[in-house]
Amino acid sequence: MRPEYATFLAACVRERRRELNLSLDDVIAAGGPTKRTLVRVEAADLGPSPKPVTFRRLDAALSWGEGSAARAYWSGAKPQPAPAGRTLDPGTAVVAVPATLALALFEAQVELNRVAGQDPADSGELRAAVAGLNVECGRLIGLYLTDLLERNHGGGSIPPLLERAFAGLLDGPVSPQDPDYEDKLYRRWLIGSTAEITDHLAGRFEARLRQARQNAGEGPQ
Repeated sequence: MRPEYATFLAACVRERRRELNLSLDDVIAAGGPTKRTLVRVEAADLGPSPKPVTFRRLDAALSWGEGSAARAYWSGAKPQPAPAGRTLDPGTAVVAVPATLALALFEAQVELNRVAGQDPADSGELRAAVAGLNVECGRLIGLYLTDLLERNHGGGSIPPLLERAFAGLLDGPVSPQDPDYEDKLYRRWLIGSTAEITDHLAGRFEARLRQARQNAGEGPQ
């Protein structure tokens, strides 16, 4: 059984794509849902329990205001264009890199070059070396993303650019065994995703954000 307004959302999406002259692939490239999901949206076949992220991605890709796609689907409200509103504050684009991370990156690079230089290279070793480099690069990018999220926290939703560009660091499960577990939860807290975060941890994150803003000269000294 599909919701009463599934057909209404389908019509709104098709109309908006025509208005913006967007193909399905254009919508995907702009941060929209997968092609399979888009086809289901336009066929009014999302089902009774669509994922909230589907609606968020429709809003972002079609330049609709936050919550527009969900309201169209559940209550038949016409989607509204997103306000011009917020722009992304890139800050100084400079973040401090701990010496331990810099050394780990160097060691991962050395190991990758060692394995790649073997004739022939061992495929298992090569995959492990690439995985090691990916982990350290992810930690480095995480430092920059944390800085961006701190600078752009509050005042409404995070600019869609961040969600699209760094989805891999903001989605997915986080294991308590991960050495970057708390940093990853902190980034989720900064974008308003608090499902895995206790009140105690949220209090620590609030203090961390205040300190970061003080360090950047944006808060009380």
